[in-house]
Amino acid sequence: MSDTEHIEPAPVRPKKRFGQHFLISPTVLDGILRMAELTSDDMVLEIGAGTGTLTEALASRVRRLLAIELDRELIMPLRRRFARQPQVEIIHADALQFDFAPLDEPVKVVANLPYSTAVPILMRLLRAASSLRLAVVMLQREVAERLCAMPGTKAYGGLTVIAQWYAVVEKGFNVPPSAFSPPPKVISTVVKLTPRPQPPVPVDDEDWLFRVIRGGFGQRRKTLVNALGAAFPRQVEPHVLRQILAKVGIDARRRGETLTLVEYARLADALREALHGGGEEIRG
Repeated sequence: MSDTEHIEPAPVRPKKRFGQHFLISPTVLDGILRMAELTSDDMVLEIGAGTGTLTEALASRVRRLLAIELDRELIMPLRRRFARQPQVEIIHADALQFDFAPLDEPVKVVANLPYSTAVPILMRLLRAASSLRLAVVMLQREVAERLCAMPGTKAYGGLTVIAQWYAVVEKGFNVPPSAFSPPPKVISTVVKLTPRPQPPVPVDDEDWLFRVIRGGFGQRRKTLVNALGAAFPRQVEPHVLRQILAKVGIDARRRGETLTLVEYARLADALREALHGGGEEIRG
């Protein structure tokens, strides 16, 4: 098929509440499959099976395919379509609630994620890293840029740092609105996330690290002292925060959006030790 040819979508009226935009571009479909590096031994989890275009392409390439779909009206057509393919299981479920724990082996996730819920779904996938071999997902371009951003840029934020804590993030390619039916009003991007076998930098408490990261980005226009002071009210005085920042070699006048993951890790450990090392809150 050429770039001008399209896969005909199933005769289903897309629902706005589900953010449904069905992929119809064979070129984009081929690009997704290449990035997923599929083998006949793979177990794959597809999130948002839709009308089954990607499902069909995956089913012929892998050993087992679990395809999740939230829209109840699409479940029976999907099950009829794949009734003669025993390696395909169509699951009526919400990806925000689906339990990854019972999966009996690590999976590759391949998905065209709904724009409105893409970030929380992605965070659930990353936190279930032990069940995940890799994820190839299509996102709104702005979200993909946040995942791949560098410190000091507008797109760099808490999502960037937390995603890069869990996984190596690689940008694939942009997808125009014309690749979908109906076409969305935004450009999409396919990204690949490969879970890290271990964190890129050691920390004493992962949950505490994430709290410090969220605090650092909580008020982007403020310096670290002010942003962290607002994130930990009545726990630590500004002059003590300055002492902690100086101890780990970070200028207190910097903003959270300029810190690398390594710097956040150093800061989190030092702040945790100062606040909880002696079992007392620090007020100077």
